[in-house]
Amino acid sequence: METMRRVVLIASAALLFLPVAMKSRTSQDTADRTAFRALSSCMVTVKVSGKLHHPGIYVVSANTLAESVIKMAGPLRPLKQHMNGTVAALPLLNGSAVNLLDQPDGSLLLVVDQMTVSERMILGIPLDITTMGEADFERLPGIGPALARRITTYRHKNGGILRLGDLIAVDGIGEKKYKMMRHYF
Repeated sequence: METMRRVVLIASAALLFLPVAMKSRTSQDTADRTAFRALSSCMVTVKVSGKLHHPGIYVVSANTLAESVIKMAGPLRPLKQHMNGTVAALPLLNGSAVNLLDQPDGSLLLVVDQMTVSERMILGIPLDITTMGEADFERLPGIGPALARRITTYRHKNGGILRLGDLIAVDGIGEKKYKMMRHYF
């Protein structure tokens, strides 16, 4: 009988200890996932187009050069040395648009620009409030032509610089509209 009580006591203790052990194990898994997310934040999303076998959207390391992305996308013909080396050596930013164009003299022109506001919104890439024009602001939900004009006018009157927090000072942007807009930037 005494042996049976000990077995029941040990089994009960084990059942009480099991949830604690599982909970601490879950915490470790969460910490690992968090660390993984931090590593993945060093990635950028770029659009690659032009004379390529595989144009499209690429997620690459933040230090990737424009020429490297072109090589990954597979140019339709071999890259020549007189391709603009300065642009080819640019590190890409999140939302960059890389385009490989044929020139009349047979050379290739590498152009690095930004994706359109619509593309950035679809891909969840933050917008740059300092470079957006009226038409770009109009693409945001709840922003019409008049409000877009007021935003760009406000930015112009303040030296061409606009911080996200400054939007609340623009006539027609209240707290509700500001909260809706801020997640795009």
